[in-house]
Amino acid sequence: MLNQLFKSLQSQKNLYLNAQRGSEFEERIISQLQLTLGFSRILKQDISAEDWKIIKKHISNKFSSDFIDTPNNLKGTFIYQPYGSQQFPDFIVFTNKKIVPLEVKFSTKSQSKPIWNSNVPRANAFYVFGSYGLQDLTFFCGDDVMGSKHREFLYGFFKDIRTLQDKIREDVPALDSTNRGFTPYIRAAFDQRKHKQTVETNFFIHPDRKKVENKAIERANSL
Repeated sequence: MLNQLFKSLQSQKNLYLNAQRGSEFEERIISQLQLTLGFSRILKQDISAEDWKIIKKHISNKFSSDFIDTPNNLKGTFIYQPYGSQQFPDFIVFTNKKIVPLEVKFSTKSQSKPIWNSNVPRANAFYVFGSYGLQDLTFFCGDDVMGSKHREFLYGFFKDIRTLQDKIREDVPALDSTNRGFTPYIRAAFDQRKHKQTVETNFFIHPDRKKVENKAIERANSL
């Protein structure tokens, strides 16, 4: 079922890119899920507390590579912005087999890579990235653009930094002679920059673009 969304993104780019704002881009994905693929839109309160607890635990695990089974009563449905507009993921899609997080990235300018903020691609999530300025879009499964060891290292970096931050904050009060409370603040944020092994950070001209798109379609078809 979900693989048909990605095939549509691949073959009907203009349909989706005729949007100047991220919200409009997401509305086109919602329309495709509902009108063409037959998914029903539901709300978080439509899910039992027991099922939601399991789903929330699964979604919050940044290191999981598994897709968990969809409860029978949720098959063929989806939730939009289950945790709000600024939190991962933008969609939780309940296929006939598995629960699939779907994150949408959109740029109104000629941006060639997504803004990742405090999350890097997750192994068990799918991503759609559209650029209005470049009039192009692509999609991929997180597992195909980042390895597990790389992911663990990046998250571990900020874990170590926060440990150092806590230690510094223990020493700050003794130095705060004016009682103003100035202290370090660490905000996790990730970017893509070229290093020795990097082939390309641009998602649209990367040599593996077609390969990861096709793998996303194949993987979605199995879910």
